[in-house]
Amino acid sequence: MALKKYNMHMVVANEHLTRKDKVVVVTSNEKISVRRYKTQVGDVVENSLIRLIVERHSAYVEKPDL
Repeated sequence: MALKKYNMHMVVANEHLTRKDKVVVVTSNEKISVRRYKTQVGDVVENSLIRLIVERHSAYVEKPDL
């Protein structure tokens, strides 16, 4: 698994058919589905993904031991 092999905190995975609508963020503790907001015109899955990664990274910077 990439988390252990490359010593990563999270890995983003996708499937070709749904890559524009949904990705999965895998951590050592969980799998988080990230989707785009279809109700917002012009929204892409990357917007939701960036929000999640920023939130998680900010929490890690504040408390890296958790």
